[in-house]
Amino acid sequence: MERQEILKEVEGSFGLVPGWLTSFPDPQLDLQWAQIKWVLSDSKLTAHEKALVAFGAAAAVHCPY
Repeated sequence: MERQEILKEVEGSFGLVPGWLTSFPDPQLDLQWAQIKWVLSDSKLTAHEKALVAFGAAAAVHCPY
């Protein structure tokens, strides 16, 4: 997805584009937005369970954030 398309989709979802999201380079922006959309989407997993999956993945790759 192109950067402008992603930012337009973010703005459509939140009403604005958070500043921290605009600082990502294009490939990372695409990955981050895909993850955010997954966390916010409806599925059999609750938002809490999805957050735990994301936390576990971040811990597995030793994410500094």
